[in-house]
Amino acid sequence: MTAKDPALERRRVRLALRNYRNKAGISQPEVAEHLAWSPSKVIRIEGGSVGVSVTDLRALLDLYAVRDEAARQDLEQATRDSRRPPWYSAYRDVVPPHFATYLGLESAAHELFAYDPTLVPGLLQTEEYTRALLGDGNGGGDGRQPAEETDAIVRLRAERQRRLLREASEPRLSFLVDEAALRRWVGGPATMRGQLERLKSVAGIAHVDLGVVPFSLGAHPVLRNGSIALTFSDGDDVLFAESSSGALTTRDDQHAVDEYLTRFAESRRQSLSGDEAIAFIDEVLAQYPS
Repeated sequence: MTAKDPALERRRVRLALRNYRNKAGISQPEVAEHLAWSPSKVIRIEGGSVGVSVTDLRALLDLYAVRDEAARQDLEQATRDSRRPPWYSAYRDVVPPHFATYLGLESAAHELFAYDPTLVPGLLQTEEYTRALLGDGNGGGDGRQPAEETDAIVRLRAERQRRLLREASEPRLSFLVDEAALRRWVGGPATMRGQLERLKSVAGIAHVDLGVVPFSLGAHPVLRNGSIALTFSDGDDVLFAESSSGALTTRDDQHAVDEYLTRFAESRRQSLSGDEAIAFIDEVLAQYPS
């Protein structure tokens, strides 16, 4: 039996608690008042920034008049499972908190939409390309990334690719790759030839949709919004953005997610796909000497 991901179990618990509270017609401040908690504690539990103990879970279910014993026991077990080490715990030294939240949700999403305006999206990168970006190759990075951290990041990325690209048919993965990423010499010609061949290979996977955004498209809708959106069949979608100043996960703001998805869909509609995308990649491949 496959172990349950702790982050997914925490998500399931917090969504259930929010739904029960809404059905009971009780506001977050009222919950805090009834249980003698700070209002921020209720907000953090429902927002997923902190977990909930079994004791607090029982108090909340009592307050919401949840009498279904099977449902209570199921949530208690989910709460216990949420405290187990996640699959990425071996990489905790290179996984900041916000990215840990994202990793816990990535494989459970219904769909994933990713775009980066300058680089190949991480889930599509070859090892050589990643190492060049981190400074462990020719022409990439600043060379200051410690070797052990580079190795850990490379292994983590490879594990994510194995889980999403090779082992599972869900989430459905939609990528927009900018022409800038295809033509930027990261790691040198050999690295870029390997990277572009990888893109052609990934484009043939059944649950992957790969679009190429040519320069001729100009200022397309999603240009300035290099992000990853995760959508779920039960709602509560997530938008994740990473920058030089750190990682940001947007939750409980469906408007922000919807806005990104609308821009993504418009850029995707205008981008190259299928045989046209492969032909364009082949054209760029010709610029890299053997």
